[in-house]
Amino acid sequence: MNIIGGSAKGTVLVSPGGKNTRPTLGRVRESVFNVLANVGILETKVLDIFAGTGAMGLEALSRGAAEAVFIDKVTGPIIRENGKRCHMEGRMKILKGDVSSSLRSLQGQQFDYIFMDPPYRKGYINEVLAMVFALGLPAKEAVIIAEHSVSESPDLSRFQEQCTLWKEKKLGAIVVSYLLCR
Repeated sequence: MNIIGGSAKGTVLVSPGGKNTRPTLGRVRESVFNVLANVGILETKVLDIFAGTGAMGLEALSRGAAEAVFIDKVTGPIIRENGKRCHMEGRMKILKGDVSSSLRSLQGQQFDYIFMDPPYRKGYINEVLAMVFALGLPAKEAVIIAEHSVSESPDLSRFQEQCTLWKEKKLGAIVVSYLLCR
């Protein structure tokens, strides 16, 4: 797995062994960043929840995002190594606590893009979205990019005051939902 575009294009990323981390496929990342290129990513602030290898946040940094915060309670050392490989250490922060406490520690900050790729079929997607909105983490007109299985879409009726479905892209058994925040 490597960075697809920008200043770190071609950099090979370290991936954890085992089956507990499911890195976002290159074709999914490419699709996401093709969409975001039309909106603009330069000088934005990015949050990568359930970051795994850090590929989504690092891809954003490579393409001109100003800074990124990564949340993953297990893979912090891998994200740090990947950040070094991409020469992005000074523009990134890694939070290694559980998702709830890490998100709470960010209250008062706002992000232009929020990537989230929670474990599938665990019911986390709506729980994490609720926390993100309750803590006021999306900036005005932020975009939340949620990767999920076809069987586990966000319940947008719960969040109709905070966001609308802007786009949805199905790639096999994976769906990427783009939520435009109000």
